[in-house]
Amino acid sequence: MSELVDCTPLFDMAATHAAVTHPAPFFDDDLRTIQVHERCGFNSREALDCWFAGWTGPLSECGFRVWVYEVPDGDVRVGAVGGQVVFDPAHAELIETHELEAVA
Repeated sequence: MSELVDCTPLFDMAATHAAVTHPAPFFDDDLRTIQVHERCGFNSREALDCWFAGWTGPLSECGFRVWVYEVPDGDVRVGAVGGQVVFDPAHAELIETHELEAVA
């Protein structure tokens, strides 16, 4: 039997991810939207770590995972902030998945 983890502290993450510094794709000036078939991601592991700075520990404890894709340049849209990207997974190759590791 697996142990239940209290993930309610992640609700506080919303306060640190405001529209200006961490915009959803709908509010990113370069993306403007995300289609139902698209996935949101980052252009590097460093960008992911920076976006979730201070939260990788709690995210890891709550079982969040990372999916790594190779996406052709023409099939990815890059946001204005923090290396955020959106892409169609039908045009991407899944390279690996792994547990999100906490970053100090």
